[in-house]
Amino acid sequence: MKDIEILKNLALFKGLDDDELIEIEKYLSNVKAYDAKEIIFTIGDEINYFGILLRGQVDLSLEDVFGNKAILSKLTGPALFAESVLIKDVGEIPLSVVAACDSEVVFFDYKAYKSSDSRSLIKVQDNLIKILAGKNLFMRDKLNLLSLPSSRAKILYFLSSEARKRKSKYFTIDFNISELAQFMNLNRSSLSRELSKLKKEGLIDYDKKTFRIL
Repeated sequence: MKDIEILKNLALFKGLDDDELIEIEKYLSNVKAYDAKEIIFTIGDEINYFGILLRGQVDLSLEDVFGNKAILSKLTGPALFAESVLIKDVGEIPLSVVAACDSEVVFFDYKAYKSSDSRSLIKVQDNLIKILAGKNLFMRDKLNLLSLPSSRAKILYFLSSEARKRKSKYFTIDFNISELAQFMNLNRSSLSRELSKLKKEGLIDYDKKTFRIL
């Protein structure tokens, strides 16, 4: 990892000067490229580093022994993944991380960095707290969605949240229909049927990943 400008654009290293970033480089792996659908981590992997997604997208998901898959979230670079596992010292990652498209990742040896006497440590830990706080808000929103009693209610909640987040009633989501069904813990057919109903009722219009609230 040799490009300081890339590091400057990461929320984790916000506020660090060039000398601090150069020091942090020794705790970063080289950039690793992943093809779409390539596995980065699988459930139960022992990990010693967390990932920094520089470019592309990754899916964080759970899958049971029967092959049922639930997407917890889709991250778009720049973003962090698996950081909570290291911070809590869990050891084994409880979910899978898979590249959703061609992506680039570097791995951060946070344990070694935390044990160092780096003058940037307090800044990085403050930035990490802010990132984790944002993820906690996302998971609270996800729990609110999953607690709703019907497919229709879940879809309307999700689309309303997306519109607020993007400050527009016309937006493109990260998921295709199959992925959205997994994210909402719905059957794909049920999701497609409810979306068609909402469209016929004049509440929404959509084409693939693009939606418009009417």
